Amino acid sequence: MREKGVPLIFIIVLLCGMCGVVGCSAPAIAPTWLVPDDVKFVASIQINKILTDQDLIAAYDEALNKPLFMPGTFEDALKQVEEEIGIDPRDFSEVLIFGDTESDDYFGATIKGTFDPEALIESVKEAIGEEMAHSTYKGYQIYTTTFEDEGVAICFLSDDTVALGLTNVVKVIIDVNQGDKERLSGRLYDTYNAFGDVWIKGAGEVPEGAIDDIPEVGIPIDLEVFEDLDVVGFAFNKAGENLTLQIELCFSDAESAADVQDMISVIVIFLPIIMPDIPAEVADLLDWLSFSQSDSCITITLETTTTDIEELIESIVEEVSEH
Repeated sequence: MREKGVPLIFIIVLLCGMCGVVGCSAPAIAPTWLVPDDVKFVASIQINKILTDQDLIAAYDEALNKPLFMPGTFEDALKQVEEEIGIDPRDFSEVLIFGDTESDDYFGATIKGTFDPEALIESVKEAIGEEMAHSTYKGYQIYTTTFEDEGVAICFLSDDTVALGLTNVVKVIIDVNQGDKERLSGRLYDTYNAFGDVWIKGAGEVPEGAIDDIPEVGIPIDLEVFEDLDVVGFAFNKAGENLTLQIELCFSDAESAADVQDMISVIVIFLPIIMPDIPAEVADLLDWLSFSQSDSCITITLETTTTDIEELIESIVEEVSEH
Protein backbone atom coordinates (compact mmCIF):
# COMPACT_ATOMS: atom_id res chain seq x y z
CA MET A 1 0.00 0.00 0.00
CA ARG A 2 1.33 3.41 -0.91
CA GLU A 3 1.75 5.59 2.14
CA LYS A 4 -0.52 8.62 2.39
CA GLY A 5 1.66 10.67 4.68
CA VAL A 6 1.97 14.43 4.41
CA PRO A 7 5.24 16.10 5.53
CA LEU A 8 5.14 16.89 9.23
CA ILE A 9 5.90 20.57 8.76
CA PHE A 10 3.01 20.83 6.31
CA ILE A 11 0.59 19.16 8.71
CA ILE A 12 1.61 21.13 11.78
CA VAL A 13 1.79 24.56 10.19
CA LEU A 14 -1.34 24.00 8.20
CA LEU A 15 -3.33 22.86 11.16
CA CYS A 16 -2.38 25.66 13.47
CA GLY A 17 -2.82 28.54 11.11
CA MET A 18 -6.44 28.41 10.09
CA CYS A 19 -8.63 28.83 13.17
CA GLY A 20 -8.86 32.59 12.87
CA VAL A 21 -9.87 32.31 9.25
CA VAL A 22 -12.81 30.02 9.76
CA GLY A 23 -14.08 31.66 12.94
CA CYS A 24 -14.36 28.56 15.14
CA SER A 25 -17.01 28.70 17.81
CA ALA A 26 -18.38 25.17 18.29
CA PRO A 27 -17.96 23.29 21.57
CA ALA A 28 -15.17 20.78 22.14
CA ILE A 29 -15.45 17.47 20.31
CA ALA A 30 -14.21 14.07 21.48
CA PRO A 31 -11.79 12.72 18.80
CA THR A 32 -13.45 9.32 18.43
CA TRP A 33 -16.80 11.02 17.74
CA LEU A 34 -15.36 12.06 14.38
CA VAL A 35 -14.11 8.66 13.17
CA PRO A 36 -16.31 7.12 10.43
CA ASP A 37 -17.75 3.64 10.94
CA ASP A 38 -16.06 2.13 7.86
CA VAL A 39 -12.41 2.58 8.83
CA LYS A 40 -10.05 -0.35 9.31
CA PHE A 41 -7.66 1.17 11.83
CA VAL A 42 -7.51 4.00 14.35
CA ALA A 43 -4.61 5.23 16.49
CA SER A 44 -3.79 8.24 18.64
CA ILE A 45 -0.90 9.87 20.46
CA GLN A 46 -1.06 12.42 23.27
CA ILE A 47 1.71 14.76 22.19
CA ASN A 48 1.54 17.28 25.02
CA LYS A 49 1.82 14.62 27.74
CA ILE A 50 4.86 13.10 26.07
CA LEU A 51 6.65 16.38 25.40
CA THR A 52 6.14 17.62 28.96
CA ASP A 53 7.15 14.42 30.74
CA GLN A 54 10.02 15.28 33.08
CA ASP A 55 11.65 11.85 32.84
CA LEU A 56 11.86 12.02 29.06
CA ILE A 57 13.13 15.59 29.20
CA ALA A 58 15.83 14.57 31.68
CA ALA A 59 16.78 11.53 29.59
CA TYR A 60 17.30 13.74 26.55
CA ASP A 61 19.22 16.39 28.47
CA GLU A 62 21.50 13.82 30.10
CA ALA A 63 22.10 11.74 26.97
CA LEU A 64 25.74 11.63 25.93
CA ASN A 65 27.19 11.74 22.43
CA LYS A 66 24.21 13.45 20.78
CA PRO A 67 24.62 13.98 17.02
CA LEU A 68 25.85 17.46 16.15
CA PHE A 69 22.55 18.41 14.54
CA MET A 70 20.63 17.76 17.79
CA PRO A 71 20.29 20.65 20.28
CA GLY A 72 21.93 20.20 23.64
CA THR A 73 18.74 20.35 25.70
CA PHE A 74 15.15 19.29 25.18
CA GLU A 75 13.96 22.88 25.62
CA ASP A 76 16.40 24.03 22.93
CA ALA A 77 15.08 21.31 20.63
CA LEU A 78 11.49 22.50 21.07
CA LYS A 79 12.55 26.10 20.52
CA GLN A 80 14.30 25.07 17.31
CA VAL A 81 11.13 23.40 16.05
CA GLU A 82 9.06 26.44 16.99
CA GLU A 83 11.47 28.78 15.20
CA GLU A 84 11.33 26.68 12.05
CA ILE A 85 7.55 26.23 11.82
CA GLY A 86 6.23 29.01 14.07
CA ILE A 87 4.47 26.60 16.42
CA ASP A 88 5.23 25.18 19.84
CA PRO A 89 4.61 21.40 19.49
CA ARG A 90 3.36 21.35 23.08
CA ASP A 91 0.26 23.22 21.89
CA PHE A 92 -1.00 19.93 20.43
CA SER A 93 -2.81 17.74 22.94
CA GLU A 94 -3.81 14.74 20.82
CA VAL A 95 -3.42 13.51 17.26
CA LEU A 96 -5.75 10.77 16.05
CA ILE A 97 -5.35 9.06 12.67
CA PHE A 98 -7.58 6.56 10.92
CA GLY A 99 -7.97 4.93 7.56
CA ASP A 100 -8.36 1.81 5.49
CA THR A 101 -5.30 -0.40 5.13
CA GLU A 102 -6.75 -1.83 1.93
CA SER A 103 -7.36 1.51 0.21
CA ASP A 104 -5.02 4.24 -1.03
CA ASP A 105 -7.80 6.81 -0.90
CA TYR A 106 -8.92 6.68 2.71
CA PHE A 107 -6.72 8.42 5.25
CA GLY A 108 -7.67 11.13 7.71
CA ALA A 109 -6.72 12.68 11.02
CA THR A 110 -8.06 14.95 13.70
CA ILE A 111 -5.91 17.09 15.94
CA LYS A 112 -6.84 18.73 19.22
CA GLY A 113 -4.92 21.55 20.79
CA THR A 114 -4.54 25.25 21.49
CA PHE A 115 -4.31 27.06 18.19
CA ASP A 116 -3.12 30.61 17.59
CA PRO A 117 -5.63 32.11 15.14
CA GLU A 118 -4.36 34.58 12.55
CA ALA A 119 -0.68 34.88 13.47
CA LEU A 120 0.31 31.69 11.63
CA ILE A 121 -1.44 32.19 8.30
CA GLU A 122 1.79 33.42 6.72
CA SER A 123 3.57 30.35 8.06
CA VAL A 124 1.02 28.19 6.27
CA LYS A 125 1.70 29.92 2.96
CA GLU A 126 5.44 29.66 3.43
CA ALA A 127 5.22 25.96 4.29
CA ILE A 128 3.21 24.99 1.20
CA GLY A 129 4.58 27.66 -1.11
CA GLU A 130 1.21 28.54 -2.59
CA GLU A 131 -2.20 29.96 -1.88
CA MET A 132 -4.90 27.58 -0.70
CA ALA A 133 -8.23 27.13 -2.40
CA HIS A 134 -11.26 27.16 -0.16
CA SER A 135 -14.82 26.00 -0.44
CA THR A 136 -17.84 25.46 1.82
CA TYR A 137 -19.29 22.09 2.76
CA LYS A 138 -22.31 21.90 5.05
CA GLY A 139 -21.45 25.27 6.52
CA TYR A 140 -17.76 24.49 7.14
CA GLN A 141 -14.87 26.15 5.35
CA ILE A 142 -12.52 23.62 3.75
CA TYR A 143 -9.04 24.72 2.72
CA THR A 144 -7.31 22.58 0.12
CA THR A 145 -3.97 22.29 -1.60
CA THR A 146 -2.41 19.74 -3.90
CA PHE A 147 0.15 17.28 -2.58
CA GLU A 148 1.54 14.57 -4.87
CA ASP A 149 -1.28 15.23 -7.35
CA GLU A 150 -3.98 14.74 -4.73
CA GLY A 151 -6.19 17.15 -2.88
CA VAL A 152 -5.29 17.51 0.79
CA ALA A 153 -7.74 19.46 2.93
CA ILE A 154 -8.15 20.87 6.40
CA CYS A 155 -11.22 22.09 8.23
CA PHE A 156 -11.63 23.44 11.75
CA LEU A 157 -14.65 21.89 13.42
CA SER A 158 -14.41 23.68 16.76
CA ASP A 159 -12.14 25.95 18.80
CA ASP A 160 -9.76 23.09 19.51
CA THR A 161 -10.37 20.48 16.81
CA VAL A 162 -9.26 20.34 13.21
CA ALA A 163 -9.77 17.69 10.53
CA LEU A 164 -7.03 16.85 8.05
CA GLY A 165 -6.78 14.40 5.19
CA LEU A 166 -7.68 13.76 1.61
CA THR A 167 -10.50 16.08 0.61
CA ASN A 168 -13.11 13.34 0.33
CA VAL A 169 -12.19 12.04 3.79
CA VAL A 170 -12.42 15.49 5.41
CA LYS A 171 -15.94 15.74 4.02
CA VAL A 172 -16.73 12.35 5.56
CA ILE A 173 -15.47 13.64 8.94
CA ILE A 174 -17.84 16.60 8.60
CA ASP A 175 -20.67 14.18 7.77
CA VAL A 176 -19.93 12.24 10.97
CA ASN A 177 -19.80 15.46 13.00
CA GLN A 178 -23.15 16.54 11.55
CA GLY A 179 -24.76 13.18 12.27
CA ASP A 180 -25.16 12.39 8.57
CA LYS A 181 -22.86 9.37 8.75
CA GLU A 182 -22.42 6.76 11.47
CA ARG A 183 -19.36 7.12 13.67
CA LEU A 184 -17.05 4.28 14.62
CA SER A 185 -18.56 1.57 16.80
CA GLY A 186 -18.37 -2.17 17.19
CA ARG A 187 -15.35 -4.31 17.95
CA LEU A 188 -12.72 -2.01 16.48
CA TYR A 189 -13.98 0.90 18.57
CA ASP A 190 -14.34 -1.24 21.70
CA THR A 191 -10.77 -2.52 21.42
CA TYR A 192 -9.36 0.96 20.89
CA ASN A 193 -11.48 2.60 23.56
CA ALA A 194 -10.86 -0.05 26.23
CA PHE A 195 -7.30 1.16 26.74
CA GLY A 196 -8.58 4.39 28.23
CA ASP A 197 -6.51 7.57 28.65
CA VAL A 198 -2.98 6.52 27.65
CA TRP A 199 -0.05 8.07 25.83
CA ILE A 200 -0.35 5.97 22.68
CA LYS A 201 -3.02 3.52 21.56
CA GLY A 202 -4.42 1.98 18.45
CA ALA A 203 -6.48 -0.84 16.99
CA GLY A 204 -6.86 -2.37 13.58
CA GLU A 205 -8.83 -5.05 11.82
CA VAL A 206 -6.77 -7.97 10.54
CA PRO A 207 -7.14 -8.25 6.74
CA GLU A 208 -8.21 -11.59 5.38
CA GLY A 209 -5.17 -13.73 4.56
CA ALA A 210 -2.77 -11.52 6.51
CA ILE A 211 -1.69 -14.36 8.79
CA ASP A 212 -0.52 -16.36 5.76
CA ASP A 213 1.89 -13.55 4.86
CA ILE A 214 3.72 -13.64 8.23
CA PRO A 215 7.24 -15.07 7.74
CA GLU A 216 8.61 -17.78 9.99
CA VAL A 217 10.87 -16.40 12.73
CA GLY A 218 12.62 -19.51 13.97
CA ILE A 219 10.22 -20.05 16.88
CA PRO A 220 7.95 -23.10 16.76
CA ILE A 221 4.65 -21.23 16.43
CA ASP A 222 1.66 -22.77 14.68
CA LEU A 223 0.27 -19.71 12.93
CA GLU A 224 -2.93 -21.54 12.10
CA VAL A 225 -4.19 -20.78 15.60
CA PHE A 226 -4.23 -17.11 14.59
CA GLU A 227 -6.53 -17.63 11.60
CA ASP A 228 -9.55 -16.48 13.62
CA LEU A 229 -7.83 -13.26 14.72
CA ASP A 230 -10.15 -10.33 13.97
CA VAL A 231 -8.74 -7.22 15.67
CA VAL A 232 -5.36 -6.29 17.16
CA GLY A 233 -4.93 -3.45 19.66
CA PHE A 234 -1.93 -1.90 21.37
CA ALA A 235 -1.30 0.74 24.01
CA PHE A 236 1.62 2.34 25.82
CA ASN A 237 1.40 4.51 28.88
CA LYS A 238 3.64 6.10 31.48
CA ALA A 239 2.36 7.11 34.90
CA GLY A 240 5.14 8.48 37.06
CA GLU A 241 7.89 5.85 36.90
CA ASN A 242 5.53 3.06 35.87
CA LEU A 243 5.51 1.94 32.24
CA THR A 244 2.80 -0.25 30.74
CA LEU A 245 2.71 -1.86 27.30
CA GLN A 246 -0.40 -3.79 26.27
CA ILE A 247 -1.26 -5.87 23.23
CA GLU A 248 -4.81 -7.10 22.79
CA LEU A 249 -5.71 -9.92 20.40
CA CYS A 250 -9.41 -10.41 19.67
CA PHE A 251 -10.64 -13.56 17.94
CA SER A 252 -13.90 -14.73 16.46
CA ASP A 253 -14.54 -17.02 19.44
CA ALA A 254 -13.34 -17.60 23.01
CA GLU A 255 -11.91 -21.05 22.21
CA SER A 256 -9.46 -19.62 19.67
CA ALA A 257 -8.41 -16.96 22.17
CA ALA A 258 -7.77 -19.58 24.85
CA ASP A 259 -5.71 -21.71 22.45
CA VAL A 260 -3.49 -18.76 21.56
CA GLN A 261 -3.03 -17.70 25.18
CA ASP A 262 -1.99 -21.24 26.12
CA MET A 263 0.48 -21.38 23.25
CA ILE A 264 2.04 -18.00 24.02
CA SER A 265 2.31 -18.83 27.73
CA VAL A 266 4.20 -22.04 26.93
CA ILE A 267 6.52 -20.25 24.50
CA VAL A 268 7.35 -17.60 27.11
CA ILE A 269 8.25 -20.30 29.63
CA PHE A 270 10.44 -22.30 27.27
CA LEU A 271 11.86 -19.49 25.11
CA PRO A 272 15.26 -19.41 26.90
CA ILE A 273 15.54 -23.14 26.15
CA ILE A 274 14.28 -22.91 22.58
CA MET A 275 16.62 -19.97 21.87
CA PRO A 276 19.66 -20.40 24.15
CA ASP A 277 21.47 -17.52 22.48
CA ILE A 278 18.85 -14.99 23.51
CA PRO A 279 20.47 -12.20 25.60
CA ALA A 280 19.85 -12.61 29.32
CA GLU A 281 18.53 -9.04 29.49
CA VAL A 282 15.86 -9.85 26.90
CA ALA A 283 14.96 -13.02 28.76
CA ASP A 284 14.46 -10.91 31.88
CA LEU A 285 11.70 -9.03 30.08
CA LEU A 286 9.66 -12.21 30.03
CA ASP A 287 9.31 -12.03 33.80
CA TRP A 288 7.46 -8.75 33.41
CA LEU A 289 4.76 -10.25 31.16
CA SER A 290 1.26 -11.23 32.23
CA PHE A 291 -1.70 -12.67 30.34
CA SER A 292 -5.45 -12.42 30.76
CA GLN A 293 -8.52 -13.45 28.78
CA SER A 294 -11.91 -11.78 28.58
CA ASP A 295 -14.37 -13.67 26.41
CA SER A 296 -12.75 -13.88 22.94
CA CYS A 297 -9.92 -11.40 23.61
CA ILE A 298 -6.56 -11.95 25.28
CA THR A 299 -4.42 -9.17 26.68
CA ILE A 300 -0.64 -9.39 26.95
CA THR A 301 0.71 -6.84 29.42
CA LEU A 302 4.27 -5.81 30.19
CA GLU A 303 4.62 -3.67 33.30
CA THR A 304 7.91 -2.20 34.43
CA THR A 305 9.47 1.05 35.61
CA THR A 306 11.78 3.64 34.13
CA THR A 307 14.48 2.48 36.57
CA ASP A 308 14.19 -1.11 35.33
CA ILE A 309 14.47 0.03 31.71
CA GLU A 310 17.48 2.23 32.46
CA GLU A 311 19.24 -0.68 34.16
CA LEU A 312 18.35 -2.97 31.27
CA ILE A 313 19.77 -0.52 28.72
CA GLU A 314 22.95 -0.04 30.75
CA SER A 315 23.40 -3.79 30.98
CA ILE A 316 22.94 -4.25 27.23
CA VAL A 317 25.37 -1.39 26.46
CA GLU A 318 27.99 -2.91 28.77
CA GLU A 319 27.60 -6.31 27.14
CA VAL A 320 27.90 -4.86 23.64
CA SER A 321 30.99 -2.83 24.60
CA GLU A 322 32.68 -5.95 26.00
CA HIS A 323 32.32 -7.65 22.65
